[in-house]
Amino acid sequence: MSTDAQSSTTLRAALDYAEMGWPVIPGAIWHAGHFAHPLDERPVTDPCLRPIGEATTDTARVREWWSATGLHLPNVFTVIGARLGAIMVAESLVMDLADNPWFVANPTPVLAFPNMPMAYFLVRLPMPSVLLSAQARVLDPGTPLPMPPSALGETPVIWLVSPEEAGHALMVGDELADLIQAVERKTA
Repeated sequence: MSTDAQSSTTLRAALDYAEMGWPVIPGAIWHAGHFAHPLDERPVTDPCLRPIGEATTDTARVREWWSATGLHLPNVFTVIGARLGAIMVAESLVMDLADNPWFVANPTPVLAFPNMPMAYFLVRLPMPSVLLSAQARVLDPGTPLPMPPSALGETPVIWLVSPEEAGHALMVGDELADLIQAVERKTA
């Protein structure tokens, strides 16, 4: 059963994302080797518990979705689209980007799943139409992305660079793409 502290933390995170203009949607949990509905642990085929088009920044709706009682709390997902973009970066490049003086001066939120070889840099539009990189790719609009404090089984979603550390600002996707290519050229 969910604790009041977990419930408060998850609801607060979903509200914070919505207030930053990042659309959120409740997500399934990982249970017994499959995605499951958090209310009753019954298997689901889609990790999003609502249609992608219902992702919202409406705080009243967010409160409603994350106030349902059940065995678990829903995960918090955002959806890539007009308000939020993401670039997936291979682990081998993440630290080179994070240590780059330009990124240090102009950070953007970065999330990751421990023990997975990638991180997700959150950005704002415009996005690059082409990103020539073997170590990074732009996530397509409509892609759901789990957000902290979500977890996939025992694997938590964590911030490498939190929205607070980034000054609640998003880097422009085109600028991050340019930085990725510059760092790749330098490390090649």
